Amino acid sequence: MNSRDASILREIVRLCGIGAHLVARGHEWYTGDVDNVPGLAAESLIVKIGENVARLSAETTEAHPEVPWSLIKPMRDRLAHHYDGTDYGAVWDTLVVDLPAISDYLRPLRQR
Repeated sequence: MNSRDASILREIVRLCGIGAHLVARGHEWYTGDVDNVPGLAAESLIVKIGENVARLSAETTEAHPEVPWSLIKPMRDRLAHHYDGTDYGAVWDTLVVDLPAISDYLRPLRQR
């Protein structure tokens, strides 16, 4: 793996860690803000993760088919381009379920 991809993977894992901090604050905090600032922060993290995935080389993504690359970018596209249709429940689920799984997949890869 080239150094650029390793750096991108480290950034994705870092962003997943920020997502874990948001989850640690709890669902009540996430849903309780009338302006949904926590949801917007989560949305931004997911978009940034998708942007980073798009920057990875084909060699890296093809070498690791166990990572759900093909699911990450569509989530980013949906959040970035369907402004009025954001399902913040799905965003929360992504924080709770998907980001930890992505981090688990990537943590060993980023050190290669």
